[in-house]
Amino acid sequence: MSQEHYIKAAAIEERNRDSDTLSETRKDRINQIRDTEEKNRTKDRLLVQVEPRDILDYGVIPELAGRIPVVVTLDSLTQEDLMIIANDKERGVISQLKELLSLNDCQLEFSDDALKAVAELAFCKKTGARALKSIVETTLLDAMFEIPGSDIQHVLITSDTVLEKQEPQYTRREGEVVVEQ
Repeated sequence: MSQEHYIKAAAIEERNRDSDTLSETRKDRINQIRDTEEKNRTKDRLLVQVEPRDILDYGVIPELAGRIPVVVTLDSLTQEDLMIIANDKERGVISQLKELLSLNDCQLEFSDDALKAVAELAFCKKTGARALKSIVETTLLDAMFEIPGSDIQHVLITSDTVLEKQEPQYTRREGEVVVEQ
């Protein structure tokens, strides 16, 4: 059995074992997501009803409130929205980092689970799309220093890399898969 097959088999075995019992942090995160989604729905329902008089009652001076011709509200971002924003082909933070690493002849790949984990963490931070960049850059911090001048040609980011702070999976030019612990 090659080293790559061994690593894949071990990862599948570990994932099956972990899926039987969710960790407490994972349960807490799921509960936090549910609470945040409910609060966002309530807030969005109320904000749709805002009128210019409400802006005056909030404390904005009439001279300024009179210069606001239209009152518009925005819906809160969902996890799906955050995934789309992160993976946008032109302006997404992941696309920008892929382009940056391609300058070193290195391909960056995020698994679907990793993308969901990034969106989940950003959603929990409640800072919108700005959290995406912070999470992705923190996840790739060590890789960004290790890749230039090395023989790494492919970096795979998994959900464990994002959530558990494990090292990414590197593929070197010889074709050898390296998982650094």
